[in-house]
Amino acid sequence: MARTAEKGNEQGFNERDLGKYTMSVAVMLTGVEAHRIRRFEVCCLLKPARTGTGQRLYSDPEIELIKEIAKLESEGINTPGIKATLAMRRGERK
Repeated sequence: MARTAEKGNEQGFNERDLGKYTMSVAVMLTGVEAHRIRRFEVCCLLKPARTGTGQRLYSDPEIELIKEIAKLESEGINTPGIKATLAMRRGERK
């Protein structure tokens, strides 16, 4: 099993980036209501993986992103402002 993980890491595989949390678990981990998380997706702030049946699966970085977006929103920042803030934090914008 460790061998598979090592091979995956050589190919750039990172377990943290796998979508593994369902919406209900994401709600529990973040404290953010499901309708808000879905709105974040509609606003193109995040894009979770999907199962073959369409169920959303969130990765560890997406869980952190949901918390960050919710915090910015609670500070009164609108969606375009959140997009700009996130882009700056990723170094995509000055």
